[in-house]
Amino acid sequence: MKIFISHKLQDSATANLIAKELKEIKVDCYLDVLDNSITENGKELTNHIRANLNKCTDIIVVMSNITKFSQWVPFEVGMAAQKDMPTATFLKEDVSLPDYLQYWPRLKKSTDIREYVSARNDVEREYHAIYEFASQQQKTEHFYDVLKQRLK
Repeated sequence: MKIFISHKLQDSATANLIAKELKEIKVDCYLDVLDNSITENGKELTNHIRANLNKCTDIIVVMSNITKFSQWVPFEVGMAAQKDMPTATFLKEDVSLPDYLQYWPRLKKSTDIREYVSARNDVEREYHAIYEFASQQQKTEHFYDVLKQRLK
């Protein structure tokens, strides 16, 4: 599992906390503020984001009141959705989610990140053992059901 952390630059501190939490539980992640190789803009930056997102299995989207002004967050979420990549939002504060993010599970605290990883690993093991030929979409949908139940 490798998790892409999508965020607006102003939410970098929260994104860093998520990355730290993931590292503590030995989960790899991609966070652009930790990537010193980013020097591009325009098409090169788009290709850079695409390449790194394609190396990930999941995406967590940091949401705050300023996220709606991001041009990159919707792009990253759209790319992840095309791949049926497991997706969750991390709510930095009490924020009204845009329509395109209403569907996915909502994480609110660091322990929710651990629940995300635990649920994801459990579903992966379950599908590997029982449903060897299940589609990615079926696994992702089942993961959402399991995680939403655990976050209640």
